[in-house]
Amino acid sequence: MKPEEIAALAKHAGLDLSASQFEELVTTFGAVIEPMLQRLRRNRCRFDEPAHVFDPRKFMPVDV
Repeated sequence: MKPEEIAALAKHAGLDLSASQFEELVTTFGAVIEPMLQRLRRNRCRFDEPAHVFDPRKFMPVDV
């Protein structure tokens, strides 16, 4: 992501950053946040929330 885009996100979040804080944010975004975003699974339906897909019966003992 370009520094201008990160600046827009920071402004939208209401952050008032000094120049050194902004540089740290840009560095952190590239080193930490972008790789983390790449690891997110994107092929889920919007209704696949954990509360909707969790089936407690899978963890119950089987009756003999």
